[in-house]
Parts: sequence; structure tokens; C-alpha cells
Amino acid sequence: MNIRSLIPAVFAACTLTLAATSSVQAQGLGISAGGNYNRFNDIDLGDASVTFNNAVGYHVGIFLELGGGPLSLRPGVYYHTMGRYEFPGGEELDVAALEVPLDVRLTLASLGGIQPYLLGGPVLTLPQTDQFGDALTDLSLTGDVGFGVALGLPGSGFRLLPEVRYSIGVTGFLSEEFQVAGLTITPSDADRRFTRIMLRLNVMF
Repeated sequence: MNIRSLIPAVFAACTLTLAATSSVQAQGLGISAGGNYNRFNDIDLGDASVTFNNAVGYHVGIFLELGGGPLSLRPGVYYHTMGRYEFPGGEELDVAALEVPLDVRLTLASLGGIQPYLLGGPVLTLPQTDQFGDALTDLSLTGDVGFGVALGLPGSGFRLLPEVRYSIGVTGFLSEEFQVAGLTITPSDADRRFTRIMLRLNVMF
């Protein structure tokens, strides 16, 4: 799939989302931080391989929660560190990403100050690196699903929302082919996709 061909559709979807939510009351603004465990395969080169190491990363971001009742919309912006690839010649590729998720949150119950919920939605991912710029795509699409609990703190004016999330790539973040130190790297379709587990703590004001 050509990622560039997705950009007009993504822009249209964002425009429609903003139009649809422009009259929806915001429930709150939040900040987030957490850790992520990234599961990427090594890339087979025949007589050698590109090894993925340092799978544990972190993420930070902000979000806005929109809507009322059990169903709400949560757009946000996040920075993720994803991990590092090591090439046979000793070169390294550190991967990070700027991400724009559009979560839909469904509250399952309200038990006093405790509200368990499910969430999920598409995530626009812009891979970032300072090395081998042609190794990464300009834009990829991932999807998140997760579970969390909203905890109201009486008298504090804010809520804590711990979450566990699973993210899987819909399109690839690595280029179909790129060069590193004279080697031609051709990842498989499965090797090019994000897969990760995230633990996140949100604080909503």
C-alpha cells in the first residue's frame, strides 16, 4: 500500500472529525505518560540479520476528551520511543514516532468513583529518526485497543486513568527497501509493522 495515497483520506477524516465534534462539550484535558514494550522481528538478510534490540521504550502526550455519557471521543498527540535496530556492519537505527490517536472510549459501569472502560481507534504514526532517513515511511497507520479504569479523587479536581493498551500496525513503518552501509535491506511485510504493548497513566483535569 502506498502511504502517500492515504494522506488525502486521512486529512478528510480529520476534517470531518473536527467538524463533528466542534459543538461537543469537552469533558477535560489530560496528560499521559507510560512505558511500551515493542515487538519487532529481526530482518533476515540470508547470511546475516538486522537485529532488533532495546525493545522497552516510553511515551508522553496530551489528549482532549469530548462528549458526554458512556461514549466519548479522545484525540491526542504523543511522542513514542520505539527501539533500536543493529545492522551487521555495526550501524544502529533508533526509531521514535510522533502519533495522533483518535480513541473512542466506552464506559462499562459507574461504581462510585470507579469507572472501568474499553477504548480503541486508529492512530496516525509519523516515524522519526536521525539516521538513514530513507529507512522509514513518512506516515503509517496503526490501531489501538485497550482497557482502563477512571478513578475520581474527591476534592482534587482531577481523575487518574491507568490503562493497558495493545497496538498493531495496519501499514508498515519501514520502507519496502533501503540502503545501509552498502547493504540493501528488504524487510518482509510483517517485519515492517508496529506491534507493542503499552502501560499508560493518564491524568485528566
